[in-house]
Amino acid sequence: MSTFDFQRTEGLSLELDTGVFIPEKAARLARVYVGVTTTLLFLCTLTFLVRIYQRLWRHGWKIGWDDYFIIAGYCLSVVTWAFLLPAFTLNAGLVPTDTRTSHLRLSWIAIGLWGISMTCLKVSIALTLLRIQRKSLRWRIFLFSIIGLQAAYGTLNLLFNLVIACRPLEQAWNVRMTTGTCVSVNTIRVVSHAGSVVNITTDLLLSFAPALFLSRLHRPLLERIFICFLMGLGLFASGWSIAKAVMIEKYFDPAISYEESVAVGVLLSTYTILELFTCALAACAPAQKNFLQACLGRIGVSLTDSDSLLGHYGYYVSGRWIGGSHRNGGFRILSHDACGRTDGAVDDTRRCLELLDRQRGLPTRS
Repeated sequence: MSTFDFQRTEGLSLELDTGVFIPEKAARLARVYVGVTTTLLFLCTLTFLVRIYQRLWRHGWKIGWDDYFIIAGYCLSVVTWAFLLPAFTLNAGLVPTDTRTSHLRLSWIAIGLWGISMTCLKVSIALTLLRIQRKSLRWRIFLFSIIGLQAAYGTLNLLFNLVIACRPLEQAWNVRMTTGTCVSVNTIRVVSHAGSVVNITTDLLLSFAPALFLSRLHRPLLERIFICFLMGLGLFASGWSIAKAVMIEKYFDPAISYEESVAVGVLLSTYTILELFTCALAACAPAQKNFLQACLGRIGVSLTDSDSLLGHYGYYVSGRWIGGSHRNGGFRILSHDACGRTDGAVDDTRRCLELLDRQRGLPTRS
């Protein structure tokens, strides 16, 4: 619910000093919002902790810029969700105007935080992809273009909400103010749709980008499909963005009733948080591969069953290793336990490879 909703209360003969009426439909959708977003927040937290655990403990406290951005994006996402939560009234009835004004203030701040959160999450995804194909100039230009576009949108969205939308800023949520002005409803509609276009575009580009190099991975087909699914979760975020764009158009329809506008406002917030949390899941998804692969292995499903030695000892793309290292006579095992260690450098390469060969029934190396 926004400042514009108060303008639709005239037909209900309600005084602002009495309170703001919350219809039953809006209250029911608010309960759905709390249940769905809380569940998704739990999943985001779980995947985020798995990713950080792998980066900090499993890889010897090695953390990159993509990890810094995912930490910032996750934290801002939780704050955005927490700021929006008080604005949802779970039961129909009157809400004191002062209470509703306080809720709207938090909601307005959450709009700016949402843009920065989305930017941090998508920058993290782009930097993760950059680590895989760092040497390709066209690949770097492509990813940095996405980073630049998303960063520009996140910054401009924050400036619009804090500086341009209403002057003074309090006019955005305090309907009792008689001084100050806000931009027109049509301007807000245009800005909202522009943001939807940017987010849908970057979601699609980042979701389909992994297909450019996964097709060249010398890995079993089932494993490549599994990785594509994990990294393609951004497509679900695109779906929420499209649904939100439809709701925005409906929300600003002059013919919409007050009751319906409040319900649509709840749906808008729901789609916004679903988009945000789905993007967070997509950013953390690649780190879940080993964990999910191990879980599937316990029930007899193997994603890495292959006769290729490369399938056991690392990832090989276009004549170069992207998941292993031959440096200094050592070898990094990424996908299997070898000599009692996983994801660690193996000192005695020959002995370890012979052990793997014996386990697979291959002839002993000369």
